[in-house]
Amino acid sequence: MKVLLTGATGYIGSAVTDHLTAAGHQVVALTRSAEPQPGRSWHAQVVGDTADPASLAGAVTSEIEAVIHLAPPSGDADVDTGVIEALAAPLRGTGRPFVYTSGIWVLGATGEAQEVTEETPTNPIGIVGYRPQIERQVLAEAAEGVRAVVIRPGIAYGRGGGIPALLVERARGQRAPEYYGKEDVRWPMVHVDDLAELFVAAVERAEAGTVWHGVGESAVPVRDVARAAGRAAGVLAAPHAVSVEQAAEVFGPQFADALALDQSISGAAARTALGWRPGRPGAVAELVSGSYRPVEVFGAPDGPETDDEVAAIRRLVAEVEHAQQNELVDRFLSLFRRQDPVWTTGHGKRLSGLEEISAFTRQVLPGATAESTAVYDVERVLFLRPDVAAVNVRQQPILHDGARIADRPEGRPLYILVKEDGTWRVGAAQNTIAVD
Repeated sequence: MKVLLTGATGYIGSAVTDHLTAAGHQVVALTRSAEPQPGRSWHAQVVGDTADPASLAGAVTSEIEAVIHLAPPSGDADVDTGVIEALAAPLRGTGRPFVYTSGIWVLGATGEAQEVTEETPTNPIGIVGYRPQIERQVLAEAAEGVRAVVIRPGIAYGRGGGIPALLVERARGQRAPEYYGKEDVRWPMVHVDDLAELFVAAVERAEAGTVWHGVGESAVPVRDVARAAGRAAGVLAAPHAVSVEQAAEVFGPQFADALALDQSISGAAARTALGWRPGRPGAVAELVSGSYRPVEVFGAPDGPETDDEVAAIRRLVAEVEHAQQNELVDRFLSLFRRQDPVWTTGHGKRLSGLEEISAFTRQVLPGATAESTAVYDVERVLFLRPDVAAVNVRQQPILHDGARIADRPEGRPLYILVKEDGTWRVGAAQNTIAVD
């Protein structure tokens, strides 16, 4: 299909462009000027501005087979109503899809209800006050022969962007991670690439007059997100609460209210009816060991294949951390290759073979994290061969609230990882205590 996409240059729009193109569709980007934008995988550009509905006349030609409206709202209900009219009118009687992007904030605080569904009545907070009205306008187009669909994304993350990037930047600037409102606030979240796949599914097969929640994780504790954002910023400290009133001085009252909004929202309907399968790392994992933390890579060409291998290596190191923090002996041992792994501990004890490593681990790991633990961050990856990598890891001791233990030295593990049967495993490891 030729898909007219508003907001094509934005955070979500860029991901949607990639996934539409990968699915064989042609993206016609609505942009405010005709100036070419090299590097975009668009089929074509048309000029128009969603702040000026009159400029959209003629944007939806007979060749346009679908419209996805991703551009942010203008803040003026009349303007946004005019935009919907301009984009939807040419589709009437064609059965072609019109997908509108709303958001989960239209539901307001969900209270004690868990994983509320698309059937839940709207109760919008101020920043999205008139969006339910726009949703109804879009859905009414189903009676006019338009395959009208509404998607309500959760808080998007991934690709180093979205609101989590704001938390990372705030943690870096304030030298402490922060969250807003009460400690028990939860955010429904979705990886931006998973969300983009939902837009593809919706434009291809969602029925007219339907609403879908684009939510991969229904209720992520915001304190966990803040702690992970601090780690992404290189700030190991316990996250602290910022009152809504204080946040309003920085972000404005409406956005501050949104950041402090507690919600638990289900995205199950899209999984069941549209076959949507969000499967990328969760928000906390992505912040800790994904796109928000750059890694130096050597010995391999730039490109998606190398990116995938580095992501797999980071997941392995995250598994090491998880097993150590939770004293999971068998899980830790499963991360080593079966044949002749070697390990030198931080105190210089040399262990050869899985039997020795197992005996040592079963002796020292239980009870080791009673008072403190450590975090493991991949800093450099050198591919010696496509299936062998040397990995520099930074190991920092922390208290259980995430705060760095200042008077305890870091460890600097070097892992030699081997890819066997498609899975990276530890073939050799040496830890070195860093002493100033």
